[in-house]
Amino acid sequence: MNKFATRFSNMMKEIKKSELIYWWILRGLMIFALIYTIVVGHGPMGEYKGSNPWQQVAANLVGMFAYEIIQLFFSDKSLFRKLSPRFQNITALGFFLGSFGGAFMNLYYSLPMYDKILHALGTAEAVYIGYELVCAIQLKLKKTCPFQIAVLCAMGIGFVFATGWELFEFTYDQFAGGDAQHWNVMNALSEAGGDFRSIFLMFPIKDEETFMSRFPLMDTMSDTVMNFVGGVIMYIILRIKPYRHSGKNDINALIESESTAEVTEPKAE
Repeated sequence: MNKFATRFSNMMKEIKKSELIYWWILRGLMIFALIYTIVVGHGPMGEYKGSNPWQQVAANLVGMFAYEIIQLFFSDKSLFRKLSPRFQNITALGFFLGSFGGAFMNLYYSLPMYDKILHALGTAEAVYIGYELVCAIQLKLKKTCPFQIAVLCAMGIGFVFATGWELFEFTYDQFAGGDAQHWNVMNALSEAGGDFRSIFLMFPIKDEETFMSRFPLMDTMSDTVMNFVGGVIMYIILRIKPYRHSGKNDINALIESESTAEVTEPKAE
């Protein structure tokens, strides 16, 4: 018990008050959405056509406690214990937009471009998480790394995550009969309640026959384009402001100072 109390105390020292308030505002809204969908059966904008909203909201609500779960229950030797609470600032937002906005408010269909926006934000989030992972690896191995390389690695990790998500959608459609990638126009139209206006096309196709045959490809490639856009934008942001490789948060300086202290510390006779 003392172990968890110590971990909790150390964890709270790392979290800024503003971050804690921000997290709990999003969590509070998610808890409200969860209770609402369990009691009513669907969100305020009508039934979510893709899946059971309360299950999605519940799963993503758990994900919004990722930092606390890692710090309290993961092994001291775990790489993830080296993650800063900063990563949860963006992952919590991603979970919120996907569940509260997508499933609860049904924005996937009432705002046709919403899914594409989430793809861009999702890959930007993945690059951000990639940067945090690279920094965690540095701290665990106690190795310095130029921020340019760290940010480039982060972009690679982000694109792996984005590709993995597309593979998940493809697998879900293949083996579970889903329509995550809109592989069939009629399925997509059925999911959208029969309203073509609820189906967003980044690259409009005027000819109906061409639309019917190319729609699945255009939908998936639109996701890929938005993944690329979001990932590159976050790469540029981190390249300009590598927040864990500058100022008082410079982990390279921290690693070097700890290494120097270990070298100069007198050995016990």
